[in-house]
Amino acid sequence: MTISPTPGTTEPARAASPLTISEQGAFWVGVGRKPTEAGTAAEAAMYVQYQIPADLRHPLPVVMVHGGGGQGSDYLSTPDGRPGWATRFVEAGYAVYVVDRPGHGRSPYHPDVLGPIEGAAPTYEFIRWLFCDGAGRPGSQWPGSGEIGDDCALDQLMASQGPTLPTFTANEEQMRRCGAELLDRIGPAVLITHSMGAPFGWLVADARPGLVKAVVSIEPIGPPFVELPGLGKLEWGLTAAPITYDPPVRTPEELRTRLREAGDEGPQDCLVQDEHAGPVRSLPGLRGFPIAVVAADADASPFAGFQHGVAGYLAQAGADVELLRLADLGLTGNGHLPMGEKNSDDVAEALMTWLTKRLAAVEETSR
Repeated sequence: MTISPTPGTTEPARAASPLTISEQGAFWVGVGRKPTEAGTAAEAAMYVQYQIPADLRHPLPVVMVHGGGGQGSDYLSTPDGRPGWATRFVEAGYAVYVVDRPGHGRSPYHPDVLGPIEGAAPTYEFIRWLFCDGAGRPGSQWPGSGEIGDDCALDQLMASQGPTLPTFTANEEQMRRCGAELLDRIGPAVLITHSMGAPFGWLVADARPGLVKAVVSIEPIGPPFVELPGLGKLEWGLTAAPITYDPPVRTPEELRTRLREAGDEGPQDCLVQDEHAGPVRSLPGLRGFPIAVVAADADASPFAGFQHGVAGYLAQAGADVELLRLADLGLTGNGHLPMGEKNSDDVAEALMTWLTKRLAAVEETSR
């Protein structure tokens, strides 16, 4: 099967040749049965769309996990209609699996299974603040004006937004269950996560030791132990759902914390474990593979200011983590959705370069 560029889109030279796919398809993982008053319903499952290139040059597949109220379409194309990261990684020789987390996109939300939808519908005002705050400024990478009623890219992004699960904890338990089953099916993989999808990486690595070979976390939710009204608290540090610590932690209250000043790292001080209150506990499920915490531009993303705190918490817990600031890579003006912005191809290439380097180093060390 060959796939040519979509008519009417502006394609860079790198996409001039048709892409040859050896296999593509879709399936659901996490399909269970849940009793309801009306009968037996399917438990919340996760939709997985995949493409395997004919020229498969990388042994590890890449799993792409969306954030918040988004869906897998975040990776399929950009809001202004260009090929997304899923296509770019396939072109580079990776098998790519794009998921719609339970209750999102093509993983249907039903209140009898996942609980009632709470809170207001996503609004243009909120989505603009989260993703388009830097629009209109010199060097902004948002592919539109950012103005409500005058931005087709914002309209496209807005149309993709849906509800989130009622609480952080319920959301993350579904990620853990379905993500673990996905890796049981496809084997060792690289996980690329975004925003509120970040706990997918932490929890699946914890649940399936040895099957997660790298995590690239794009602007992960944080900072550690943050509480968001109506959604819950990351009371286990970077997750709301329990995660394994060593020495073991029975309740989150056993994690003693202190505030670490950001200094030159960013504008926001963040919590870490208090090494003066007892032993610093490690996260054994997040050790033994490389992790990138990717930070966008602090002037364009409300998440950028605490990414040093996420990376610092992981490092303190023994993870092999690297804070990748896009600006340090020569990629400036990015907001909270770098996979959908004007320089999305450049960001993808930078991440692939990091993956190639770090995975090669791991392989060399293991010989």
